Amino acid sequence: MKNALIISLFFLFANVDCSNKEEMLTQKLGNTFQLKAGESISFSDLSTAINAKLVTIQDGRCPKDKQCIRAGEAIVILDLQIGDEIFKGLKVCIGCEKDMNTTPTTEIKAKAKTYTLKLNSVDPYPISTLSVSPTATLVIN
Repeated sequence: MKNALIISLFFLFANVDCSNKEEMLTQKLGNTFQLKAGESISFSDLSTAINAKLVTIQDGRCPKDKQCIRAGEAIVILDLQIGDEIFKGLKVCIGCEKDMNTTPTTEIKAKAKTYTLKLNSVDPYPISTLSVSPTATLVIN
């Protein structure tokens, strides 16, 4: 009985410890990847480490089950670190109008190289009766 209690406490504390750590995903540069708000991913480009953190997804698209005056947009904000250079608040957008000055693709110049960050999609598409954390599908080349 005492051993069962010790084992139960071990798993309880081990589970609490794991839930407090930020999960870091690792991916090959050029492959598409998916992130939710607060998640991070890392890449390696030859000798340069690249880390990206999805700060927030602002999904203002018109829900499928509603009629809206305009379609709306989904804006993804990321922080990116390429080597020792930090780029905060990078925005990519699906559905943004030209006057919003935000597009699905942005270029980042770092380490004498130009990287392209592209937002492919934000899923799922909003439905007014469902509250789901959206996921952004992106690629860095």
